[in-house]
Amino acid sequence: MRYERVKGTRDVLPREALARRELEKLVHDKFSRAGFFPILPPTFEKYELYQHSTGEASDIVIKEMYRFADMGGRDLALRPEGTPSVMRAILENHLKIPIRLWYSMTMFRQDKPQKGRYREHTQIGAEIVGEAEPEADVELIKLGYDLFTEMGIEGMYLELNTIGCRECRPGYTEKLTRFLTEHQKELCEDCKLRTQRNPLRVFDCKVASCQEVLKSAPSQREHLCQGCKEHFDAVKKGLGRFSIPFGENERMVRGLDYYSRTVIEFKSTLLGAQDTLCGGGRYDYLAEELGGPPTPATGFAFGIERALLTSRGEDIFEFSGASIPLLVLPLGDKAQAYALELIFKLRQAGISVQAEFRSGGLSRKLKRADARNAERVLIIGEDEIAKARFILRDMHTGEQKEMTFEELLSLHELKGHSLLTNGED
Repeated sequence: MRYERVKGTRDVLPREALARRELEKLVHDKFSRAGFFPILPPTFEKYELYQHSTGEASDIVIKEMYRFADMGGRDLALRPEGTPSVMRAILENHLKIPIRLWYSMTMFRQDKPQKGRYREHTQIGAEIVGEAEPEADVELIKLGYDLFTEMGIEGMYLELNTIGCRECRPGYTEKLTRFLTEHQKELCEDCKLRTQRNPLRVFDCKVASCQEVLKSAPSQREHLCQGCKEHFDAVKKGLGRFSIPFGENERMVRGLDYYSRTVIEFKSTLLGAQDTLCGGGRYDYLAEELGGPPTPATGFAFGIERALLTSRGEDIFEFSGASIPLLVLPLGDKAQAYALELIFKLRQAGISVQAEFRSGGLSRKLKRADARNAERVLIIGEDEIAKARFILRDMHTGEQKEMTFEELLSLHELKGHSLLTNGED
């Protein structure tokens, strides 16, 4: 029987795996210099954690969660997003606040597969916990903007909004609920349910009839308290100070219940209708909802798959084999054993090297080296071992020259190779 991967999943092949590693190196460097520490919570948590924090009316909880009971009868769920797990880890382990954390974690959602989004996918996220000031929002957005710019994200643009706080949101929610109740017959079944559980979620709906109704819905901006107005104005002013272009989208609320005040989305025109590359915002009440003390916080997360699609194109997922900077070709049993020791010495010196240990003469091994995209080969036979001089051959030009081990180590072009970029242009 021939097996195939489960629908909504995918195989991460070598070229993309290397691209992911390079991306994580870039993220680690940028976030470390900004004082962020890595964190890695468990892959699954108690179901109630996500139900309570993400929201009973959210699509994640209603439609997308991978929920299961283990052998002990515990109600568990695979991680659909990172923020609740990170906050739970902070509270449970009594981490000192304020703190800055970043992560790269696999997420699981039973959503319809989309371009760059799968039922198992990887997100990179950053959280600033314990800082209420608008400058924290600006700093986080600036970090994301710089990261995506350096990655070469094509067609990138930023949208932001403010969705109020505990003081001003209840009044707006009441008015919005009355409006939605008056238009119940025009709403889809999901939005009828959202009207009762969390009216703000209706703005996430993509159904055309609902979008038409929402055009005349009351505006959150008209109900903001003075504190929320000042906070949002300070965020916009801060972005202007860094000349970061953005658009205001007063219908954007994000799909999770724990957000408050600033919400953001980085988007790319390359992604079509599902154009969100990165989402996030402020979540000042999540710690309290999880049983902790009042703890302001802000964060964002983006999917690695979509980031690679929009920065390097879909061909990043096509792998035909990276080139090999140096391939050792041992000829004979004695050379086989010698080559095995040699490649470890070369690697210790910083040279990326492999060996062709399969049996065969020089002609056959050269053909194999060419098939493996070797840039250079080092030919070793008994004569070369006796003289301690090896034959280095350029596979592109055919040029050959004898070299000692010390001369080989001095070749600058053999050092610092990356499998990701080498031979991948």
